[in-house]
Amino acid sequence: MEDPVRPGPKERIAYIAEVGRIRGNVHLTVMALYTTTVPWEPDARLPLGVVPVDHGTAQAMNQKGFVLDARKVAFVPVTKAFFPRLESQEKGIVHMASSRFQNHVLNTLAKLAKRPDLVVGLGPDAPG
Repeated sequence: MEDPVRPGPKERIAYIAEVGRIRGNVHLTVMALYTTTVPWEPDARLPLGVVPVDHGTAQAMNQKGFVLDARKVAFVPVTKAFFPRLESQEKGIVHMASSRFQNHVLNTLAKLAKRPDLVVGLGPDAPG
């Protein structure tokens, strides 16, 4: 949020929802959903777009627990500046989400599409 058009000082995990070309860009653009490690209260009702990643799944990714926040979407170019491990064998991918989790995220995005007022698009390739 501080400077969303520049790569951050360190890598963060994100959920890559889509990769493609937008607005005639010659480069590919990644649509990534933000994540946060800030814990939610155990009994708190999560807002639409907030998807917790259970401890076991996070651990399988060699991550600590986190929450996916589909209300914040980064649109960034597929470049080494934004993806420092792009040229490595794994391309910076730390985990492939299960089909079940992918469907859950897609359903969440479909619900958010009906409430665009809840979504913030950030990054150098953000629409608008």
